[in-house]
Amino acid sequence: MTLFYGVELLLLIVALIDVIVRDSSQVRHLPKLVWVLLIVFLPFAGAVIWFVVGHDWQAAPRNHGRYLEPARREDRFATLGDARVDHGHRRVTATEQELAALEDEIRFWEAQARLKRAKDAAGDGDPALPS
Repeated sequence: MTLFYGVELLLLIVALIDVIVRDSSQVRHLPKLVWVLLIVFLPFAGAVIWFVVGHDWQAAPRNHGRYLEPARREDRFATLGDARVDHGHRRVTATEQELAALEDEIRFWEAQARLKRAKDAAGDGDPALPS
């Protein structure tokens, strides 16, 4: 018998929370206040009636209180040309220029490292260091 009361209490709490957090447009047949009173005064029957009749089961975007990252428009482009059309040529070109500058910098530092290795191998290392 205790198990029945526990299930009834759990159903009452879940139904009340569900009614309270729903928008009024998602509640069918009666106003939200009437559903809350029905669930409180008829705990088991009111909760069952809420889930069967009053709850709007249509699919809708839900987040259950969790943060959802907004959809970014940049992710929706199939090709670079589509991104250029939507964002303008300037933004995509600026990104390409930044990438080219980074590649040039990488090539410069790789050349410096090769030069240093060649000097070390030839014995022409830093003159400040004693040989």
